[in-house]
Amino acid sequence: MSNSLPLAYSHLPQILAKCHLKISELRKKLKSLGVNVNPKSLYRLTSPAPLQRIDARIVGAICQTCAVGIEDVITFEPPKPAFQKLSGIEQKRLDDLMSKHTEEKLSAAETRELDALSAKAHELTMANARMLVAQRRALNPARNPRPVAASVRARPNQAVKRADSSKNAALKPRAAASATKT
Repeated sequence: MSNSLPLAYSHLPQILAKCHLKISELRKKLKSLGVNVNPKSLYRLTSPAPLQRIDARIVGAICQTCAVGIEDVITFEPPKPAFQKLSGIEQKRLDDLMSKHTEEKLSAAETRELDALSAKAHELTMANARMLVAQRRALNPARNPRPVAASVRARPNQAVKRADSSKNAALKPRAAASATKT
C-alpha cells in the first residue's frame, strides 16, 4: 500500500466551458452572491496541476453559480483536455465561405463573416494550444523548467555609442574613420 496521499484536481475549466463563462464573468457572479474572490484563486482552479489548497467557500459558491455538485468541480482524477471547437453549423459555414473565397466569389458581407469565423477558429486553436502546454508543464515540471531571465551589461571599459540626432552625425563617423586610416 502506498503512503502517498491522493491528489485533488479542479475541473473548473470544463465547467466554465459548459456554462459559457470566463473567469472574469464568474468572479462578477460570485461577487453578486457576496463572495469576494481574489482572481488568482480562480485562476489557480483552472490549472491542470494538482491543487495544494481548497477554499470550500469559493468551491461552494462556484457550485451554486454553475449549478453543479462539488464532485463535478473537485475530483481525484486529472482532468482530460477538453478541446474547444466551432459548432457543426459554424464549421460548415466556414468551409463554404473558404470555398467561395478560393473561387473569388465572396460578397462584402460574406468577407466580414469569413473574417469573424476565421478569428473565432484562431482563438479556439490558441486556447487549445495554451491548454496543452499548461497540461504538459503540470505533468512534467522537471522537464519543462521556466525560462530564466538574463541581463546583459556592458563591460566598464567598453564605450557606449549613442546616436546623435543632428544632421552632422552622418559626417562624424566618416571623419573619425578617415582619421584612423592615415
